[in-house]
Amino acid sequence: MEECDELIKDVFVSYFKECNQQVIDTLYKKYGPYNPRTSIACCYMKCIVAVSCWNEEAIRESYKYVKETHNMLIKLQVEHQIFGTPTEKLRLKVLTAESLLLLAVMKMAIKRCIKHYLKAGMNLRKSWKMFSSSQLKIVELCENAGINSTKLDELITEGSLPETLEIQEDTPTETEDTFVQSFDLVEDFQSFFDNKETCVPAVKELKELKVMSLFGYGLFHLILSLIPPSVLRVVNLLGFHGNRYLGLTSLNTVASAPDEYRSILASIALLWYHLSLRPTFISNPQHLNTGIEQAYQIIEHKLGKEFQDTWLTLYFTATIRKLQGDVEGALQMFQTTAIKSAHLKECKLMAYYEIGWCQLIVWNWGQASEIFSDLMAEARWSKGFYGYLAAISMGASGGSVSGCRALLSELPGRIKKTVNVELDTFCSSKSEKLAISQNLEYECKLATLEMLYVWKCLTLTESQSQEIIQTVNNRPLDLSATSLATSYLLVGISWRTLGDLTKAEQALNISDTIAKDDEKDNYITVCVLSELAELYLQLGQTERSKQAAERARNDYRGYHLENRLYNRIHSLNISSTSA
Repeated sequence: MEECDELIKDVFVSYFKECNQQVIDTLYKKYGPYNPRTSIACCYMKCIVAVSCWNEEAIRESYKYVKETHNMLIKLQVEHQIFGTPTEKLRLKVLTAESLLLLAVMKMAIKRCIKHYLKAGMNLRKSWKMFSSSQLKIVELCENAGINSTKLDELITEGSLPETLEIQEDTPTETEDTFVQSFDLVEDFQSFFDNKETCVPAVKELKELKVMSLFGYGLFHLILSLIPPSVLRVVNLLGFHGNRYLGLTSLNTVASAPDEYRSILASIALLWYHLSLRPTFISNPQHLNTGIEQAYQIIEHKLGKEFQDTWLTLYFTATIRKLQGDVEGALQMFQTTAIKSAHLKECKLMAYYEIGWCQLIVWNWGQASEIFSDLMAEARWSKGFYGYLAAISMGASGGSVSGCRALLSELPGRIKKTVNVELDTFCSSKSEKLAISQNLEYECKLATLEMLYVWKCLTLTESQSQEIIQTVNNRPLDLSATSLATSYLLVGISWRTLGDLTKAEQALNISDTIAKDDEKDNYITVCVLSELAELYLQLGQTERSKQAAERARNDYRGYHLENRLYNRIHSLNISSTSA
């Protein structure tokens, strides 16, 4: 068992150090067909890479791996039903629950439609039931081994979940405090992690089972707490919800466990959450700093020395620098990351993607256009999105007007049905309007700043803020209502950056008034309301902030990029309510 874990860890290190995709495939083909632990480990790695780069081919290949592993586990469960030991049966049960969780995630990734959501939801339900019953069995085995488990959390022992999905920041609620106080079994096992020599074989097996269960359970809750509203409505119909704090607590415990390959996976999941997802929706800068600090601690202390100077640590360290405002430093590290990951195309393209965004952040429109043009040619993930970014940054740079217009005209035809329906629909709609614009350079610059805003990358300097205000003041007279509303949204953000909150509120209210008249899409209205909620919170006007956040959350549905904006709005709603 320990040799198997060491082999898996060595392969993981080799994968991130040498960026060699074949090591995962070789391990799966050699051991996967008869070793469920190795098979599920390979599935996790394949799914992580596939979802990170959102490569459709990689997603389908990962789904195939998981499906094969799930079928193998079902067969093994039948074989061990009569003659298997309790720990063998429980281990297979937890592995099967993990395979069901991965099947659900990859099913939703392959195609976003009600049919796939329902199938994924049923797999999630089966997975939850298996994790829940596994926790109960672990309690029983712990008591037999003399380990205190009488205060195991009520959510686990009763097989229930919170009635509503709450997207929390890092401060636990009263309910979550109860969970932390009662989850003493995690601390019991932490002592075993720290003192390996005192572990008798039976306790080692229990420790392994608990780590497996905690990892799957934590991942389950984290994934459910982050799914978009369109999927959430389907999942809610099936009768369960996700608790983000519970998921993060479980994953943090597993990340601290030595000699467990799942600690690597838990660390990667936490880094992905703190550095890639969390910044897209938090409204409090202090919470961003907390997430950055936690990510730094994971890189320094939990991943281990063997992962230092690998593609993985370089990529996330560069992301930390970008979030801290050191864009030039981040740019250099992402360039180094791209060089180190040259043999693994998906990872190299992820680094190039970040390089493109760094160029956009510092307003190097021309260089950004070149990067996204290369990505459009090489990547298999959302060519429409890369093409749109390449076109608007080309137009913003004042480059070839004909080249920009031609690319924008071609994009709707290039965009096919992919896993990124929402994003592709947005890019296609915007491209069609920009292609016939008579004010191409102005509208492309507007569109570029708009994308920076939506991706939470609009970190304006004082000079940039003044330039935006001046540009909007000298705007063309024949702008559409949507472009005019976007212009005033950016002016409001600029005045807020400069510290004039009165003018910021005036500009945002003008944008809100103009955007209300656009009945085709309420996307800009939702963005304006989000900014007003943050502004009122800053001014100490909590009631007005709550009203704006609730209006954004409850009054609008089916607008562009709803899934991306939803978590940010929900986070604002929590902040204004608790203020």
